[in-house]
Amino acid sequence: MSPMHLLVLSLGIAWPTPPAPPAADVAPLREALFDSRHPLRQSQAALLLVLSAAPEAEEVIRKGLRQGGPPEVFAALAEAVRLRQDGRFAEELTAALAGGPAPVRQAAADALAATASPAVIRRLQALAEDRAADPAARQAALAALGRSGRKAAIVPLLDALSAREETVRQAAADALADLTGMAYGHDVGRWRAWWESHKDQTEQRWLRERLAYQSSRAERLEADLERARGQVVRLHQQLYARLPAADRLNHLQSMAGADDAAVRGLAAAWASELLPAADAAGQRFLADVLLRLSRDGSAEVQRAAVLALGRVTDPRAFDRLRALVRSGPAPVRAAAARSLAQQARGDGPEAKARQRQVVPALQKALDDPALEVVVEAAEDLGALGVPEAGPVLAALLRHPSEPVRQTAALALERVADAALTDALLEALDDPAAKVRFSLVGALGRAVGNGRALSAARRQKLLARLEGLLARDADPGVRSRAATVLGECGTPAQLPTLWQRALAAEDSRVQEKAWSAVVEIVTRSGDPGLLAEWDRKLAEAKQGPRRAQLLAEAYLRWQKRDDRKAEAVSAAEALVRAQLDQGKWAAAFPVVRDLLGRAAGDAEMDRRLRWLLAVGELALKEGNRAEATRACQEARPFLAGQKTLAADFEKLEKQARQAPQ
Repeated sequence: MSPMHLLVLSLGIAWPTPPAPPAADVAPLREALFDSRHPLRQSQAALLLVLSAAPEAEEVIRKGLRQGGPPEVFAALAEAVRLRQDGRFAEELTAALAGGPAPVRQAAADALAATASPAVIRRLQALAEDRAADPAARQAALAALGRSGRKAAIVPLLDALSAREETVRQAAADALADLTGMAYGHDVGRWRAWWESHKDQTEQRWLRERLAYQSSRAERLEADLERARGQVVRLHQQLYARLPAADRLNHLQSMAGADDAAVRGLAAAWASELLPAADAAGQRFLADVLLRLSRDGSAEVQRAAVLALGRVTDPRAFDRLRALVRSGPAPVRAAAARSLAQQARGDGPEAKARQRQVVPALQKALDDPALEVVVEAAEDLGALGVPEAGPVLAALLRHPSEPVRQTAALALERVADAALTDALLEALDDPAAKVRFSLVGALGRAVGNGRALSAARRQKLLARLEGLLARDADPGVRSRAATVLGECGTPAQLPTLWQRALAAEDSRVQEKAWSAVVEIVTRSGDPGLLAEWDRKLAEAKQGPRRAQLLAEAYLRWQKRDDRKAEAVSAAEALVRAQLDQGKWAAAFPVVRDLLGRAAGDAEMDRRLRWLLAVGELALKEGNRAEATRACQEARPFLAGQKTLAADFEKLEKQARQAPQ
């Protein structure tokens, strides 16, 4: 029951009454009521009896509330009467309040406070004023008046302040404080002055003020309770930190049975931490603790324990997780799905066997009514990376919920294959940019370099990616489309990519489009295509990009035995581009490498002239040492090169004579 519900009951305001349930057979309810071995069933039976309109049910209640019956039965019935605010049983409750044992008296007082009609208030007043009654009963009657929330309870309480007995006067003062929120103690004068200023209030205003007071009080008490709980947790943390490792397991067992859910949550967290280092006996002990907590009444504690069970190798943990993924609160079902996936990870035979059981369970969880469970199951299927997950995740791309589609698309980035290409292309119309972004990535994984696709399917794929690059509203999607085009595109896509690299675009799109151009050209291994783009970039005065393209082609091609000749042509084009930009320092090592590979006089002459240009540019910038070094590098290759030898000699002389 909520705190507000309790407040309303304490003030005597009628809570909306639900429709009466269908008539139930009284006999089994009576048997359940008197079965003290099952308190929950006992409470449910009591409530159903109070709800029942059958005369037999009322008779069972009256007998149970009369003195002499089992206290557990009385407590269950009194609680049901309190919850329903049923005023039919005031006589029995008053009798129990007057002469019952302490637990019965307390339950009767609570029920009478919740059903405080004018007649009940008169009964409580009569008991409180009866000097022959048990003092404890008189005090309980006054406490019930204080918790009733009724304006009519003030006068009997004020009268009780003048009683001869100190215990009665104290009980009256406490009840008045409970009812009004004022702390006047035994000062009758101040209480009566307060009452004079409030007695003319309407019933509605009276109840409104009492509700405001009780609400503030409940908030304060809740804050105090939270602080106390926090202090308890901190004390447990300090104690646990100081315990020897050998004593921590036993301490966890006691914590798992604590009344405070926060403490039990700590037990679940610490059990998870201790698992990796525990021996076989310790792991079984911790598994027992976590299995126990996986049945906890707190969903947070249960969830923490279920997440920890993902690290437990005990078969009982696996069976428990399979059961929990189908039942329990939604957060617990989601946690069970994650832990099942954790238990099925790996490449060993045991993990593969687990996967055959886990994947169907996760597939079934995709039909769960709770969105968080569906999202978790989709993510876990992707994390497992099993081929069977692909079609299931692809089907989720049509789910009405955006988070589900987003999770499925993200998971497909890890498991998509070529068979899913059509489904991924169809889903690219999704309105959510994050979904489209992941789908483009999934397409990149599915098709690789695109060579496994038929010509028609590859053409369809490339056309769709070009469309996304040119027209998608999200720059992230456009930039990723450019990346995937670079991975699977052909030279036919280069004009489109180059256009986006030059357009007034988001910088991410420009960068990725240019990177895709570099990728396609270098992947082709075609010196003719490289020369074409070298010329195009030179004409467009794109010096830095020209050098970048040529450098990338040179680096990649020289690593392949079947591209050595193409690497040489790329290196020569790179030197020309670098010298055109005056980047002699970058060209120097490439020229030196090319000199060692010269196959004829023409090549030697051309490369020596590049080395001469490097030296001249270095000297022009005042770098005498590098100019001299260029001349020294040329000496072994100048035999038969009279003109070039003279030019290098002249350059070296100029370098020596140049001012410091």
